[in-house]
Amino acid sequence: MFIALGLLALGVYILMETRGIARTQAYEQAGPRLFPNIVGAGLAVLAVVLGWQAASGGWRHVPADRQTRGALNSRAALLISAAVVAHMALIGWAGFILAGILLYVLTARALGSVRPLADLGVSAALATAVFYLFTRALGLSLPAGLLGGF
Repeated sequence: MFIALGLLALGVYILMETRGIARTQAYEQAGPRLFPNIVGAGLAVLAVVLGWQAASGGWRHVPADRQTRGALNSRAALLISAAVVAHMALIGWAGFILAGILLYVLTARALGSVRPLADLGVSAALATAVFYLFTRALGLSLPAGLLGGF
């Protein structure tokens, strides 16, 4: 129940702080308040659902054997944490694509994948697509790093 209350407080806080964002007189229908409002409202709705579930006795229609699988897998948590730290350390030097590939491959491995070549291929495609989406379509500047010539 405390998590639901904290989540609700966070959602309300985001909604209240969003009111302080200045409106723009631009042509676009979606202003700078749109996404913070969506996030705040989404957190509030999730908090209400979580609070209702906690108050009414827990999740329904979950098989008994699946309820015990939520134990922390410390190896996976450490590998994903190491992947995030490596991504942050390498992104400036190696670039977004190479750092992203490493992040995706290590995360897939931590989540139980046993197909390293498939992980590498999917990771390369995903990191490259995200890089070009952000740099070309959105006009953001991401570090190209070692692949700067491509």
